[in-house]
Amino acid sequence: MRNTMRWALLIGALLLQDAVSAQADTMALRYAEGITEAELREHLEILASDSFQGRDTGKEGQRLAADYLKDQMALFGMPPIVASDQRRIADGYFQRFELIEQRSGSLKFNKGDSSMGLGSGLLYFSETLLEDFELDELIYVDDGSEVNRVNGIAGAALLMNGLGWGKDEELFAAMRKQLENVRKLRPAVVLVLVERFGKLVDFVHPNSTRLTLAYESEPTANSPAPQVILMEREGWSRMFPGLRAERLVRKKPGSRLKVGADLRVDGSRSRVFSDNVLGYIEGTELKDEVVVLTAHYDHIGVEDGVVYNGADDDGSGTVALLEIAQAFLAAKAAGHGPRRSILIMPVSGEEKGLLGSRYYSDHPVFPLEQTVANLNIDMIGRVDSAHAEAPPYVYIIGSDRLSTELHQVNEGANELVGLKLDYVFNAEDDPNRFYYRSDHYNFARKGIPCIFYFSGVHEDYHQPGDDVEKIRFDLLRQRTALVFQTAWELANRSARIAVDRPAR
Repeated sequence: MRNTMRWALLIGALLLQDAVSAQADTMALRYAEGITEAELREHLEILASDSFQGRDTGKEGQRLAADYLKDQMALFGMPPIVASDQRRIADGYFQRFELIEQRSGSLKFNKGDSSMGLGSGLLYFSETLLEDFELDELIYVDDGSEVNRVNGIAGAALLMNGLGWGKDEELFAAMRKQLENVRKLRPAVVLVLVERFGKLVDFVHPNSTRLTLAYESEPTANSPAPQVILMEREGWSRMFPGLRAERLVRKKPGSRLKVGADLRVDGSRSRVFSDNVLGYIEGTELKDEVVVLTAHYDHIGVEDGVVYNGADDDGSGTVALLEIAQAFLAAKAAGHGPRRSILIMPVSGEEKGLLGSRYYSDHPVFPLEQTVANLNIDMIGRVDSAHAEAPPYVYIIGSDRLSTELHQVNEGANELVGLKLDYVFNAEDDPNRFYYRSDHYNFARKGIPCIFYFSGVHEDYHQPGDDVEKIRFDLLRQRTALVFQTAWELANRSARIAVDRPAR
């Protein structure tokens, strides 16, 4: 009799659990229906129009976009955040941060009038080359694979051999992979000798030859410290005429080269401001814990009179956040608010080096130790060449890097959505290094589990042709629904997901 009662209670508990779970699924599906193709299109046709001037960080178009996002959140019923000295929130919705803009940027050297322009002899990236500096000595580290065996790297100037790294995308992938370990050792400057840039400049940014943005303050221990400068063989010969590249690459790693070069940055400098837009939905009994959703709303801007509208990159992710915010607010208005708080945060400065998300992660508005997860959306509006004939899909990156539970939650949420989840770019040896290339990484580096939702690179990536008429709104809606369902589960489940894997 006792065993019969025990089995009856167990079966009853399981049935009750199934019923509660089914009710939660039904509730999530009900509010996911509010995410529509029509509303996604309406928002995107505004944000990716010429009137927003390509949403370049620190420019009028970016400010117009920030105001639009704020106004939409307010219309949905999103209250402003009550500011405090620690939170530094402007107008109830904006986390403002200051950047240094540098234009032109030719490099003069050896105390003379010789100079090289960006993309013509040398190339550097958003966080680099903002100050004049001297190079008395270079430590040769070959291709960087043996850099851990070389002494005296911290604070030094290094020379890397990238002559065998290929060109274009191959060069970009090899460079990112080889520089990862080098950066961790905190050198001051890294010169990378390459054969030719090829299309690398356009592959990185069409406007990287004209403008850089970075923080004025010293990099933190978690930020990329070295100034990384790629130099073509011809540029090297001009800068260091007595040091032939052919002889350099035969040296042993750790060899020290006396160069005595004085490098001066020739260009204008000014201060600009940008904003992360914060939409906060307070939770109920678990309100101190926060689930953060991000997408970058900035893009490249205007080049040579042509507007780079960035409909997919990342207008698609930005409008997805608006629809997700509206769905959560509708649920809350009906008495079904999330148990944990939700922070909907379109960030800026991604195209200039993940600057907005980096600022938030270094100056969080809500404590990082209470941040449950970050769901980041960057380009979910189109189909790449690998899936032209495939069923509806989305790339999932990072879901299992820090938390196996996060991966399971997303898989479970997809049972309600029905996408093919493609994990090819989640491989640790992915040559594209996508895990490190979008805003989620600034949360991951702080130990916060994250997912990067992505539909792949297409022929209009960082090109003027990334326009609204090429967006697959049916897929955009379906992918947005997956992010919403995952966020719903993370916000409402009883137990917070565990971080059970070391950062990689």
